[in-house]
Amino acid sequence: MSKLSDRRREIRGMGIPEAQDELQRLRRHLFDLRLQKERGEVKNNRQFPQIKADIARLMYHLGELNNEAQVQAARPLAVEPAGEAEAAEEPEA
Repeated sequence: MSKLSDRRREIRGMGIPEAQDELQRLRRHLFDLRLQKERGEVKNNRQFPQIKADIARLMYHLGELNNEAQVQAARPLAVEPAGEAEAAEEPEA
């Protein structure tokens, strides 16, 4: 497996709090890299697009998790099967 597919798998396994923490950490790291670039201390310029891609993956994953949570919150809690509901309505003679 490549590092990229491992990273994708790692991101998919995160819950909402973990993903938010990781997103905050990556944004801070990108900010620090930009400061280092201004001072001429960055040795590997490839880090910029890699971190930006990870941030995008995390934001996409968080969006999916939030949508899933909204869908589950909108569902009714308990739904009776149709056969049981009809049997309960019919009085016995």
